Amino acid sequence: MVRLTRVLGPALALLLVAGVAALAVVPRLGAGGDDELVTVRALVGSEKRSFLTDPDVTRALADAGYRLTVDIAGSRDIATRPDLSGYDLVFPANTPQADRIRRDHNLTRSHLPFYSPMAIATFGPIAELLTRAGVVRAEGDVRFFDMRAYLDLVAEGRRWSQLPGADTAYATDRSVLIGSTDVRTSNSAALYLALVSYVANDDQVVTDPAKADEMAALAADLFLRQGYLNSTTAEPFDEYLSIGMSKAPLVMIYEAQFLERVRANDGSITNEMLLLYPTPTIYARHTVVPLTDAGDAIGQLLTTDPGLVRLAVRHGFRPSDPAAAGQERGQSAANTGSGPPELIDVVEPPSQEISERMIGRIEERYRGGTG
Repeated sequence: MVRLTRVLGPALALLLVAGVAALAVVPRLGAGGDDELVTVRALVGSEKRSFLTDPDVTRALADAGYRLTVDIAGSRDIATRPDLSGYDLVFPANTPQADRIRRDHNLTRSHLPFYSPMAIATFGPIAELLTRAGVVRAEGDVRFFDMRAYLDLVAEGRRWSQLPGADTAYATDRSVLIGSTDVRTSNSAALYLALVSYVANDDQVVTDPAKADEMAALAADLFLRQGYLNSTTAEPFDEYLSIGMSKAPLVMIYEAQFLERVRANDGSITNEMLLLYPTPTIYARHTVVPLTDAGDAIGQLLTTDPGLVRLAVRHGFRPSDPAAAGQERGQSAANTGSGPPELIDVVEPPSQEISERMIGRIEERYRGGTG
């Protein structure tokens, strides 16, 4: 493993607004029937949909005496809602948003069941092309993506066709850009913005409002130049899986999305598909904020119950409990993208206030303002 200078930090997962949709997680009831289960209502980020609707998760919660009803919303929406009455817990995708919820609603409890680093889904020929361009480097079976080298290519206006070897690997005049979601609505795009602002700010977390405005002006083109952007990470990842590199040569995703498909063994991840880990990268740390005692019980179960921890790992998440972190990760990173067991070059997010300021300035650009 190459020696890296940055230090581990809890990370950010910001600002995913995907609209609100209701889902019921209906357990397989035993002889006692539905009346014996405590119904718990949760408002959660959409990236946890498949985990919380997994029948095995439903069964495990029912065995513990709970029936979970889930409403889906973006983490940005969850963090800024003035009224959370009727819910027993909220489950945004990052700690800064959870801290804001606790502060705004005078709450004290929280649980950190699992997290996921950001990663870039790509294909073998694209990875080799970027290796020759000095953006990607391999360490064993794991490939790392140099964010500074990438931003230099973008600043130079490089197109794929201008990279050495592009005539046989990816002969297109499209600009070299990471595909992302819409930063105005999506948590993963906000994390991408956090990484860009850190690197562009001389490897320092942005803390000053004036500097935030400067970083937003620099980062805005990374989003606007992509054209239409989806509002959730599920959509570009589905395009990556179904259309391939003609549409999505590089896609910013959560590591968990890729690993979930690998562990499902459903054939959706081919031998040509792989993950790149940005250097630096950043964590989406999924945080339960209980609003009631029943919500607190669910948060504790998701964090400490061995069966539920194993199910979270099956869905690609990394457990916050270090003792469980190595479970079910023994796969070759070369073809399956299981990823390294530990990442060192991980940075802190900016505060939510600074993140919101940067996103607000980018919103102004979308509206035709100067930003």
